[in-house]
This record gives sequence, C-alpha cells and structure tokens, in this order.
Amino acid sequence: MGNLIPPTSPPRLFILIFLFLIVSIGTGGYLYYENQRNETKKEIQNNLLAIADLKVKQVASWRQARLSDAEVLFENYLFLQQLRRWLTSQENSGLMEEILAWMSSFRGRYDYSSVFLLDEKGRVRLYSSEAFDEVGSYVLPFIHQSIHTRKVTWVDLYRERESGHIHLDILIPLVPREPDGLPSGVLLLRINPYHFLYTYIQSWPIPSSTAETLLVRREGTDVLFLNELRHQKETALSLRLPIVGRQTVAGKAVQGMEGVIEEVDYRGEKVLAAMRPIPGSPWYLIAKVDQEEIYAPIREQALWVTLFVVLFTLFVGGLLGLVWRNQAARFYRRQVEIETQRQALLKHFEYLTKYANDIILMWDEGYKILEANEKALESYGYSREEMMGMDVRQLRAPEERTSLEAQIRQLNETKGLMVQTVHQRKDGDTFPVEASLRLIEVEGRRFYQSIVRDITERKQAEEQREKLIQELQKALGEVKTLSGLLPICASCKKIRDDKGYWNQIESYIMKHSQAQFSHSLCPECLRKLYPELNGEEDATFPPPSPETSSPQKGS
Repeated sequence: MGNLIPPTSPPRLFILIFLFLIVSIGTGGYLYYENQRNETKKEIQNNLLAIADLKVKQVASWRQARLSDAEVLFENYLFLQQLRRWLTSQENSGLMEEILAWMSSFRGRYDYSSVFLLDEKGRVRLYSSEAFDEVGSYVLPFIHQSIHTRKVTWVDLYRERESGHIHLDILIPLVPREPDGLPSGVLLLRINPYHFLYTYIQSWPIPSSTAETLLVRREGTDVLFLNELRHQKETALSLRLPIVGRQTVAGKAVQGMEGVIEEVDYRGEKVLAAMRPIPGSPWYLIAKVDQEEIYAPIREQALWVTLFVVLFTLFVGGLLGLVWRNQAARFYRRQVEIETQRQALLKHFEYLTKYANDIILMWDEGYKILEANEKALESYGYSREEMMGMDVRQLRAPEERTSLEAQIRQLNETKGLMVQTVHQRKDGDTFPVEASLRLIEVEGRRFYQSIVRDITERKQAEEQREKLIQELQKALGEVKTLSGLLPICASCKKIRDDKGYWNQIESYIMKHSQAQFSHSLCPECLRKLYPELNGEEDATFPPPSPETSSPQKGS
C-alpha cells in the first residue's frame, strides 16, 4: 500500500515539491543539452579523424605508386640505354616509332597526362600528351638536378607561368653504364592533379553543407593552399596566408600540430578540424566542418528542451494543485478500501486456519498462546477457552519442554526452523510431531507461528522398517557358509575337519551348509561297476545319513 499524504498536511509541502521539481527538471534539461553537445562534438571529431586518416593513407599510397613507376623505369637499364642511343643518333626511325608507341601506351595505362623525352639541356625530343603541353622554364632547374644527382626527382605541385596549368612531374635520368658519366637526358612523367588528387581531396563521404578537405604546404613564412577550395574559387597554388599573426587551422597544421582543434579557417569562420601530415611529402591534410553546422541541431534540440521544461513545469504545477485539492477525498476513500481488504484477508486467513489439516498455533514472546485452529483443539483435547493464554511449552512432553527456548533463539536468527519433537495431549497421552516454526515481526514485536503435523504413523512405519531390517540381518547371520582352506584326501576325497577327523565329503558339506545330496552314478562308472546294466538310465541312490558316515581320526 502506498503512503498517502493526510488531508491536514500544509500546502507549503506541495510548494516545496513544486520548487524541487522545477530545479530538477531545469538541471536535467541543461545536463541533457550539455551531454548531447559533447556527444555530438565527440562523434564529429571521430568522423573527422577517420576521414583525415583515410585520405592521408590514400594520398600517400597514390604518391608511392607514382614513385614506384619511376623507380621501375629507372632500374630498367636496357630500356634507358635504348632511349640514350636514340638521343645520341636520332637516325633510327624504327626505334623512334617504338619509343613513341611505348610512351603512348605507358601514359594511358598508368594515367599520366604527358610523357616527355628530354635531352641534357631540357629540350623536348619526343613526347606523348593527352593535350598540347610543353615543358616550361620552372622544370629546368630540376632537370639539371636530376642529371647531376643521377636520381629520380619529384617535382612538387607547381603552376606554369606560361600556360597557368598545374602539374606534378617525375624526372628519370638516363644514366649511362659508366659510373662517372653524366646522363644524356631525362624521361619526364607528368601528372595532372585534377585527374585523381584534387577530385579525391575535394570529395566528402557524408552529406554536409560546409565540410571540406584542404591540402597545404609551407613556403617560407606562408602557408600555401594546394587544391581548389569549396568556398573560394581559383585558389589552388594561389591562396597564401601568413603563418604568424593570423591564427588559422592551416597555419597550425604546417607548424606540425596534429589531431582535432577548434579554430578559424581561411574565411575566418569557426571550424572543427582534424589535421594530419602526409608521410614522405611536404603536404598537410586538413578535414574540417563549420561549428555552425555541427551545433545547429543541438541548438534546435535546446529550444525543444526549453519548451518541454516550461510546459512540464506548468503541467506539474497544475497537477500538484489538483492533487492537493483532492487529497482528502482520496485519503478517506483509500482508508475504506484498505479496511475492506484487511477484513477480507482476515476472514480468508481465519477460514484457512480453521479448516487446515495441520495444527496451527501462534504465541508471543512470553510463550502465551494467542491463536489456535480447530485442528489444534481437536488434537490436544482442550477447549478454545482453555488453550487461549496457555503456555505453549505445556503442549510438549515434559522431557522436551526445555529444548523450546534454545529453538526460539535459533529461530530469531534464521527466521524459520523445522524441528521434530514430542507433544502431549490434555489426557497425558504423547505423540511425535514435526513442527515448522516461523518468526513474525509486527511493529517491533515478535510473534511465533507453528504449523504442527502428527507423524505417529510415519514413526510407526519407520519402526516397522527398522525391525524388518534387523530380522533380515539376523537371518543372514544364520546362513551357513563354507570358506577357507579345506584339507581333502587325494584318493578317497574325505575332508579333515578342525578337530582332526576325516569325514565323507557329503557329510561335511551338509553339516556346514544348507546343501542336500542325492547319489547317482555317471554313465562311465555305471558301465564299469555294472556292465550288465549298460545302456540303462543313471542309477540314483538316496543320500547317506550323517550317522552312517562315521568320521575317522587321521593325521
């Protein structure tokens, strides 16, 4: 039953409850908003890091694949010698056709925009290009560097002054057989960053109105943006921002900072950005998204939470007022219901105890009997008036009364106990019982309930079973058995007993066991002793009596 506020309770209790609910709901709403904000921020951070790591891994793999192409060609000595031989002679038209065919095939298969064969001065001798293209002056210093270092050279992203095109070049020197000789030229592999690099950098795996990926590198005191930006056009290799002074995400990235930060971008907008360096390159990758986009759903949720708090507060206030006004009627109505249920349960309990097949007793801490059912009155022979207030120990046999106090102490600890004892009727007759004792506590007072079952028939059955077992054991003890070492004559088959006398084997076995003998002749002995009876049935003789087989003293 729930506890009800009495109708005389002061209304200020409801005011305190109302204020407590307002504070609780407001605090809960604020904590919910902060938790959602942190969870959203954490989720966006994890997504940005995952996107940045994935793109860094892909771009690094793409760069390594391009360098691997150049290294494979650089290590193909016979192929490079063919290019050197044509550059020095330029007379073999068949070799030139083969070289051009290879250039065209290699460019298309490995997604290069152009392939150039240059002499040591950087002049184009042969080329294959997807569109008209030329080698500008920007590349000449790198050509001389590759020839003198005799190494494959990577020319990072640059914009040609002549055409304004953006390229990535790989230079492969045509190294001679002599270790001290200079290469006679270079093979130039040109990459169009718009084919893969810029497309992959600008892609975003999930829908977003502000998210983008940046590729930057450091040039002196500036940070240079290498790819086209989402929010500004014509920025690839054109947009520069100072590293020192105006703090931006790109500036912190080229200074070596990694991870996720909250900072402004090139537009001055607050963003959440993940920064990672690209291994083996001067590039840094930034994956970012505007904070406005991140927290817009959270602010919308905050408005809904605020509206919910206000409406819920008004609802709770009205509800508490209604509860207070109706409390008195509800209280009295509930009291009537409780009393009705108590009376019904009491009558139900009285019916069960009255007509139960077992004895049911209840007594207090002073061992005074408070309640007994009809079975108890019938079993003990007392009237209800005699039993009410009687000491419960008087229902036990005299020798069992002292054990009740120890059992009560154990019952107070275990709350329940099963015992076997002996009870006594009013006329002095005793009978064995099995009692289930239970502790009942009501408002600090202890009461004890006992459900007693007469086990006279069960005890008689147990006694009969024990008697039967004893009789069986006695009968088994009287069974005669033979055991041990028996001295027997090897000739006449007599057995010597423990007194030194020799007895017929039949007499000895019949004396020491329950076995009986009947004599007969086997067919062989019958033919030997009585040949005239050959072919007849076995002869059977009565067993010898012990008197006819006298023992003989032997050593």
